[in-house]
Amino acid sequence: MERLIYQLVEGKCRICGSSTQVMRVTEFNLKVCLSCYPRFFERRIRRTLEKYDMVREGDRVLVALSGGKDSAALLFTLKRLSAHLGFDLFATHFHLNMGDFSDRNLAIVEEQAVRAGVELRVVRIGELGLRISKVKGWKPCAVCGAIKRALMNREARAVGANVLATAHTLEDMLLFAFKNLLSRRHYLPPPVLEPIGDLPKKVKPMMFTSERHTLQYCLLRDIPFFPEKCPTWSPKGHSLKEVFETLERIVPSGKLQLLLSLMEVMPPREEYMWRPTGTCPECGEPTSQPKCPLCQLSEWFSSQQGRESA
Repeated sequence: MERLIYQLVEGKCRICGSSTQVMRVTEFNLKVCLSCYPRFFERRIRRTLEKYDMVREGDRVLVALSGGKDSAALLFTLKRLSAHLGFDLFATHFHLNMGDFSDRNLAIVEEQAVRAGVELRVVRIGELGLRISKVKGWKPCAVCGAIKRALMNREARAVGANVLATAHTLEDMLLFAFKNLLSRRHYLPPPVLEPIGDLPKKVKPMMFTSERHTLQYCLLRDIPFFPEKCPTWSPKGHSLKEVFETLERIVPSGKLQLLLSLMEVMPPREEYMWRPTGTCPECGEPTSQPKCPLCQLSEWFSSQQGRESA
């Protein structure tokens, strides 16, 4: 794979001042050399962490590591920043029980954790009686999301983490916002969701960082990542991203400015924020339903397996 996704030209690096070959980072009208780009990327993440008080000295931070370029970039950036900001870093990965696809994905994740020097916990959802498939009115992606959200809270508690960091990018946030707008739900998740009870604080350090930047960072830092899309992935749910890319071609930095504007007109609203109303009678996890999603899904899959074997 090529190491560059930005155009390389002769010029002066905005950061170190050297006259050399530089990349034209069009989103910021910035020329930066290949040596300085990783530091430029890490500084932007650090500013986000500090501006929104995402992490503090002494925190225990858990990264949800999928193996893709975005979470890989987050893992390696936070590892570098942890020494300066004084927090401990851990990672968790969910093996989604999709045969060879999940096994190959896990191999990359394990390599990432070793190279970053971060303790990795692996949860195999098949051992919990779960799988990624359609359930009644739930599409596979919705099932996957419900499983991951529940397991991330459990994993944070298992390692004593008080902060859970996810690799939601600028495009992810815009996609979520536009889907809500089209449904007339004027809500955009904030950069930080404060802890509730024993649930950790949830932070999005890369919500102002584009996927293009995370890819360039991984390529220049020579960070391995898993490039394949999930077997259940459908382009339909992500087609709105084409709108954002068109905007960026017409107006450089348009995606970032759009998100900042949406944050101003769509402030966090309590009625759209998840709040537990009790605990699951089966596992004791916080839930807003009679049973938590994991127990509901496990029960459904168990009953389905019973019908299939009857």
